[in-house]
Amino acid sequence: MLAMRHVGVIGAVFGVVVACGGSSGDGVNGGSSGTGGSGVACSADVAASCGGRKCDAALGCVQCVTNTDCGAGSPFCVQGDCVACSTNADCGVAAPACYPADHRCHAACTGTTCPTSGPGNNDNAPICDATSGQCVGCRTNTDCPATAPICNAFTKQCVTCSVNSDCPAAKPRCAVAEGHCVACLSNSDCGAAAPVCNLEEFTCTSPQCTSDAQCSGGTPKCNVAAGRCQQCLDNTQCAAPTPICGDGRCGQCAQDSDCPAATPKCRDRVCVVKN
Repeated sequence: MLAMRHVGVIGAVFGVVVACGGSSGDGVNGGSSGTGGSGVACSADVAASCGGRKCDAALGCVQCVTNTDCGAGSPFCVQGDCVACSTNADCGVAAPACYPADHRCHAACTGTTCPTSGPGNNDNAPICDATSGQCVGCRTNTDCPATAPICNAFTKQCVTCSVNSDCPAAKPRCAVAEGHCVACLSNSDCGAAAPVCNLEEFTCTSPQCTSDAQCSGGTPKCNVAAGRCQQCLDNTQCAAPTPICGDGRCGQCAQDSDCPAATPKCRDRVCVVKN
C-alpha cells in the first residue's frame, strides 16, 4: 500500500467537511470496478479545495470521478485514479489479466503463488487468483491475518477496515481508500475542545491559525477551514517551476493533465515518466 491520502477541507470555519485526498496514482486502488468513488459530486465549496483536481464525495480530491476524466494512456477511472485497465475485459489476449497491484495488463498467473518481484508484483501480491489470473494480496477474508482481517474488494489487499463499524472507539473512522482506522477524517468528527482534524496525523487538535497573520516562513497562508498554515491556497500563490497548488503545497502538478507528454504522470506533485 502507498501512503494514506491526505484530506483537505473547505467551508465555514470548523464546519462540516469532506475528506479530500490527493490521487495516489496507479496501483493504489485495484479491483474490479471501472468507476471512481461514490460518483456523487462534492458541493461547490468543498470542490474548490481540490486545486484543479476532481472531488468525489466519498474519496475526496482525486484525479478522476468517471472514465471521461481520463486520457487515452490511462482511460479508466478506478477509485479516483486514471489507470490502464479496470478489469480483465479491458485487456487483450497477449496480456489478459488486469493486476490490482498496478492496474496494467499482464500475462495471467497460474498455480497458487506469484513472484514477489517484477512488473505488477511485490511482497503484497504473492497469491495467484487462478480464476482471474491476477496476482493479489488476498482473494477473500480467509487469506487475511487477524491484524488486518478484511480483504479490500478494490485493492485485493488485507486491511483493517472497510466501513466505520470495523473500527474501535478510539479510532472510529475508516479511511476507506487505505483501509486504516483513524480518529477523524474531517472537522465534523471532532469536538469543541479540539475542533480541527489534523490532516497529517488524522487526530483532533486545536487550530494552528485563524488568519494569515498567524502564519509565516514557508507556510504563509492560513487554510481557515482546516485551521492550518500552508504554502498556498490556490495556483495564484505558486510560480514556475512549481506553478500548481495541491494539498497546500506548490508543485509541478496536481494531476496527470498538468504534465507534458514526455513525463505524463503526476507523482507527489512531480511529473514523471509512466511506470
